Amino acid sequence: MKCYFVPPDDHEPSDLPDFDEDDDAGSGITSLSPALLARHGARVLDPSTAPSAEGWPPPRPTVYRTRTLLVPPRFQRAPYLGAINDVLARAGMRLVPVADHGGDDVDGPLAAIPVTAVLAETDGDGPPTVVDAWTALTALRTAAVRRDVPFDRADAARFGLEHLLLGAAITGSPAVDGSPAVDGSPAVDGSPATSYRSGTGDARIPVMVYADAPYRMAAADCAARYGRRPVIAVPDTGLRAHPWLDVRRAPPPGRGYVTDVPDGFAQVDQPMQDAIRASGQAAAAAGDWARRPIKDPWDTPVTANPLVGELDVATGHGTYIAGIVRQVVPEATVLSIRIMHSDDVVYEGDLTEALKQLVSRVDQAQDPANPRPELMVDVVSLSLGYFCESPPDIAYTSGLKIAIDALLDRGVMVTAAAGNYAVRRRYYPAAFAAAPRPPGTVPLVSVGALNPNGTRAMFSDGGRWVTAWASGAVGVSTFPVDVNGSLTPQAEVPGADGQTRESLDPDDLSGGWVAWSGTSFAAPALAAWVMRALLEGAAADPALTLSEPAPAATASRALYALRDRGWRER
Repeated sequence: MKCYFVPPDDHEPSDLPDFDEDDDAGSGITSLSPALLARHGARVLDPSTAPSAEGWPPPRPTVYRTRTLLVPPRFQRAPYLGAINDVLARAGMRLVPVADHGGDDVDGPLAAIPVTAVLAETDGDGPPTVVDAWTALTALRTAAVRRDVPFDRADAARFGLEHLLLGAAITGSPAVDGSPAVDGSPAVDGSPATSYRSGTGDARIPVMVYADAPYRMAAADCAARYGRRPVIAVPDTGLRAHPWLDVRRAPPPGRGYVTDVPDGFAQVDQPMQDAIRASGQAAAAAGDWARRPIKDPWDTPVTANPLVGELDVATGHGTYIAGIVRQVVPEATVLSIRIMHSDDVVYEGDLTEALKQLVSRVDQAQDPANPRPELMVDVVSLSLGYFCESPPDIAYTSGLKIAIDALLDRGVMVTAAAGNYAVRRRYYPAAFAAAPRPPGTVPLVSVGALNPNGTRAMFSDGGRWVTAWASGAVGVSTFPVDVNGSLTPQAEVPGADGQTRESLDPDDLSGGWVAWSGTSFAAPALAAWVMRALLEGAAADPALTLSEPAPAATASRALYALRDRGWRER
């Protein structure tokens, strides 16, 4: 495996023109299908037709959900809510607070994080209104500039669209509503990026692996040597069955999957998953009709269209990532959190809720009065992202950045995929790595993908905001052993002995292994590589033991591991 950090002074070659990455002509927005957008109640923001708020810069292209905004909790209450709805009424809309966000505390440490609020038509007998989040947002921002509401421009900047994030794996399976080049893969058919896909258009290529699972030290031995097992949280598609991950189908009459192996490699946090589900269901009940709440921790369904039977593009995404960690640092535990739908889509509100839940879990682990190191999370790996419509504001107003900074402030390392659009335009949350962090604190690491020979992958985004690179092209890892799509082998030949011979079935992935590509896999690969250094430090120096969960100790360990791998403070 190849990984490296970009030194602070290692910019692009000097013969390239000096320009802001956010002015990149390549927007990075592929042509998402109408079916996908309709499925999730979303729309592409087109700057050529979208109005700008008074006193605000013109927007950039992005994808957003039409019936929701992300609004800090205190602005969803009196006295602000009445003023907000007075403004929105002029556009035929109103803001409906969402009742259950997992116990929001308007005065707590996470109070500034915007949470989902629903847009609905105003009551009355007027003409039908087209509910649109961008129209609502521009109206509120204009009102703030004109001082028509009891909050200022800085407050209004914390109101935002709920973006539709996409996974950062190369996709392009024909299952994506008929198009072989959407949902995260480069948009141009026939481009060099197609070399990362099979002849069927699916980027997942079934392969065979002859190795046994890497040896995993027993829990007691791990505790004696390192203090405890390291934990990497993976908010993603969730998992399906694979023996390397200690995940199997639930026995009858159960449904879904179980991780009931004592000290198993993969774990789920059911209360955390329940909070994500409750948040989504509350938004749907408040009028976000197109919302599809994440119902459980498992990677289901396999296909969005059972009549066709072709595999969804993100099926197996989380299982593959967990397998990378098992190969690189088998002593770790993967904490799997499902937020991604099987068609590669993530709602920003669900990701924000997951990060808030992780912050709360770390706070419990680090409680000085009653520390609980068994709840500690050492690394969070994010394999998803979006392009922001307002780059000048996002580094200071995004709820995702607030939540990520909260994890970093607690000493938890976060890695984020740089995206697969082959552009320099900033891709979030990875591009938050460009924002300065206080000296001596843990950084966010944005990760681009390397080819097997160590060169930078053609599909990977790049730019000064990408701070590390890791293997992410045509890697081999675990895949669910119960996945078989509708495609069939191209050739079948009856044998004289009655045994049929056949060519490769391109979407029978039940062998449990695939080759796949994407910055989705570079981010956890780099995270696992650093986690190995974390364990090496804990074994060599009692001051770096993992048994101490306090923020200062956690940050000290993370910084040691990062520096050991070549990271230098920017």
